[in-house]
Amino acid sequence: MPKPTFQVVIPNYNYWKQNIKCQTGCPVDTDSRGYVRAIAEGDYEKAYWIARIPNPLASICGRICAAPCELACRRKWIDDAVSIRALKRFVTEQYGVEIYQDKKDFARSLKDKFEVKGSGIAGIAQNPGKPVSIVGAGPAGLACAHELALMGYKPIIYEMENIAGGMCAVGIPPYRLPRKILQAEIDAIKALGVEIRLGIRIGKDITLKTLYNESAAVLLAVGAKKSRMLPVEGADSIGVLGGVDFLRDVFTGKDVKIGPKVVVMGGGNVAYDVARTSIRQKGVESVALVCIEEFQQMLADKIEIEEGEEEGIKRINSFGPHKIESDKNGSVKSITFKRCLSVFDSEEKFNPRYDESDTMTLPADTIFFSIGQSYDLSFLKECDLDIEMTERGMIKAAPNQVSTSVPGLFVAGDLAYGPRLVIDAVANGKKAALAIHSHISGKSLHLQNLERHTEFYDHEVSHNEVSHTEDYEKINRKPVPVIPVDKRLEDISTTVETGFIKEVAENQGNRCLNCAVNTIFNGDRCILCGGCADVCPEYCLRLVSLENIRGDESLTKLFKNRYGMEPLGTGSAIIKDEDRCIRCGLCAKRCPVDAITMERFLFKEVFERA
Repeated sequence: MPKPTFQVVIPNYNYWKQNIKCQTGCPVDTDSRGYVRAIAEGDYEKAYWIARIPNPLASICGRICAAPCELACRRKWIDDAVSIRALKRFVTEQYGVEIYQDKKDFARSLKDKFEVKGSGIAGIAQNPGKPVSIVGAGPAGLACAHELALMGYKPIIYEMENIAGGMCAVGIPPYRLPRKILQAEIDAIKALGVEIRLGIRIGKDITLKTLYNESAAVLLAVGAKKSRMLPVEGADSIGVLGGVDFLRDVFTGKDVKIGPKVVVMGGGNVAYDVARTSIRQKGVESVALVCIEEFQQMLADKIEIEEGEEEGIKRINSFGPHKIESDKNGSVKSITFKRCLSVFDSEEKFNPRYDESDTMTLPADTIFFSIGQSYDLSFLKECDLDIEMTERGMIKAAPNQVSTSVPGLFVAGDLAYGPRLVIDAVANGKKAALAIHSHISGKSLHLQNLERHTEFYDHEVSHNEVSHTEDYEKINRKPVPVIPVDKRLEDISTTVETGFIKEVAENQGNRCLNCAVNTIFNGDRCILCGGCADVCPEYCLRLVSLENIRGDESLTKLFKNRYGMEPLGTGSAIIKDEDRCIRCGLCAKRCPVDAITMERFLFKEVFERA
């Protein structure tokens, strides 16, 4: 019987960093572990600034982020992920921008933090004599302006709506994101020196070419604000609308009349925003949400689906639109669907397959398409700039996802890569700011990695015991409290989630495994007794023969340097399954020769001027 072999790696900077999966899973590299642990320890102010320094929209993300950090969280592989987003909301409510009456006070405090702990971008601006112009006041544009202002530039944002915030203002319902929170974030960015000009349409009020000539650089961050429709029979009937257009009309205060029977097509978060906003409209009696995906394939967050069903949204999976029927006046009266057998083909490409004989008809007075979003690029017509476009009619972005074929013209957010999360737009906006600085100054910023490892013991208890609360591995994830359904539907501005209280937040913070703490083995001391493997509750340690391990050239080089032979010869080694380790420290406590220590990996990535 063949012996099992194990693929191993030799730890280096990238290995230690990748261990902190919540941080590497965040597009803006937020140290989620850091602020979660700070909350667990009751240091809320520290927790807030850890969350806020890399993310100019931290208070917003604490409310509506899809939380890729939680998708990456190693605790999820044991039971459930740590409630990172809800904990971020908790600390922003304690120390966030929303508690400052004078946003200039917050701006001063923020600048002080950047000078002490920042990323190396504060005060590096080169005076270009012209402003930096940003088209679009959504998350990408706001994030770019925020970074440029911290550098010392004077950015001006042009926004076509009479309200700033992009889709956060005209697409995300106020029951998820209170408008006072959004405005507080925007006011703080303005207090840094950012000017926002509302109600300005590029291509109408000012041409793109004029803006380009009058600016040191221009960023296009217009977002995907148009609904994508399908060429379904009857789609031109009265009452067939775009979901994104509907949200925009509702949240900009237009008089919107729909229902009483509403059908929403789509299975993502926006579709649920449309459905849940519809159920809150006067006169609406029923809302059905129909999508081609099976339940397990749906893109909407689990909490959106659950809360939608609590509010009366009827979900129907695995059906796609067939035709829409209207009455003699041209108003929609029903929609027929056909069963979807599969969404993707054998190559995992989107290619729905239907059973045309298996149909379902729903009565409807209003039908919303919420199956994607598109862009309004009409401002590019006759702009007299040689902008390279893609075959699909989009602006072609360089490999860095922000530069274009025109020097000094940049793109960010949805326009750079398609509709994604708010936090993705923030990350891309920050990247655009760095590219704009390089264009203006002629000097690039190089990322420098700083790391150190420190022994991590709780000296108030026994030696080599990692600082965890008792039975931390048994603490269950608690759902974020919400108000009763009948109260939710009274007003569209009534916030659904109420958030964690102090005791619950600290308890949930203690669920964090503290993945920055690593098990370090001293091979010179180890006597291969196997005690560490025996005591490990997760069976993540194993003693194996050297002939049964495989690795890249770094393993071979390490073995040759240590033992003077190649390939691997006789002997034994301890290997560790990092994904199963819960950082309990029992192995270090058990080791009779102190060959194992628990050490915290600290790293910082700062920009150095060229």
